Amino acid sequence: MDIKVCKYFITLARAKSYAKAARELYLTTQGLSTAIKRLEASMGVPLISNETGSLELTDYGKIFYHRARTIQQEYEIMADEIDALHRRRSGNISFAVSTGLTNSLPPNYLDEFNSGNRTGAHVEISRDIVDFDCESNLYAKTCDFALLNDPIDHTMFSSLPLYRDRMHLVVHKDSPLAEKGVLHASDLDGLTIACVSPGEFKTSKKNEPIIREAAPNATFIYATEMIAVLEAAMRGRAAALMPQPHATLFEKEGLIGIPVEELTWGFGIAWRTDRNLSPQDDEFLRFMKRYQKFYC
Repeated sequence: MDIKVCKYFITLARAKSYAKAARELYLTTQGLSTAIKRLEASMGVPLISNETGSLELTDYGKIFYHRARTIQQEYEIMADEIDALHRRRSGNISFAVSTGLTNSLPPNYLDEFNSGNRTGAHVEISRDIVDFDCESNLYAKTCDFALLNDPIDHTMFSSLPLYRDRMHLVVHKDSPLAEKGVLHASDLDGLTIACVSPGEFKTSKKNEPIIREAAPNATFIYATEMIAVLEAAMRGRAAALMPQPHATLFEKEGLIGIPVEELTWGFGIAWRTDRNLSPQDDEFLRFMKRYQKFYC
């Protein structure tokens, strides 16, 4: 039996919903359902019942749940002890960086840390992974830290905020809005707004409800990449909503970025709350803290 299925079953029993458990586990609902069916087949008895219209454990399932919690707890303790020993000896730190954030920090900052730290730490970076995949990797412990767009709100993650600023609306310089130094969400009423889809960029998920309430006549065009959002603005199809660093990229193309008072953006470093931070981890976090900037 794959040890991961214990975690799957425990999460499902607690959530009482395949959809909720799948989201927490970063699985598809179908994938979770298939895993549970395989578990039941290997046990030879039903563990889950839906006869009452809600998900309940059978008597067999209650026994499995009780024992699975013990197995999972012991496995996690063992894995953490092995991981802590390995990290102390190797000093390696795996760092996942969400798409779009690679250039948000100074160039060669990790080279500076790797060559100058006192604990023998060495950070290995993986770039251009969307927020969801970064979180999934943290959850699965296939990376140690991740640089993520806000909000970092998973209950199993701790975080160090590094940056916060207002989102910017990019319009052509001849737009009436270009005359304003600062916009409010209500100024977006009636506009067609291009933005990265909430599934790819968590800030969109946070800010979109604010826009819909203040500007009910605004419409949205979604893209999976920030460059596509900028292209929509360049072609005059829409105003583009994006973080300040991206908003300044195409000023020579006749575009201008204007901050929107109520809409914020930021990023920070996240790690699992149950991670026992090593001396190398502590030094890395202290080093990254020097790059904190908060404009709002």
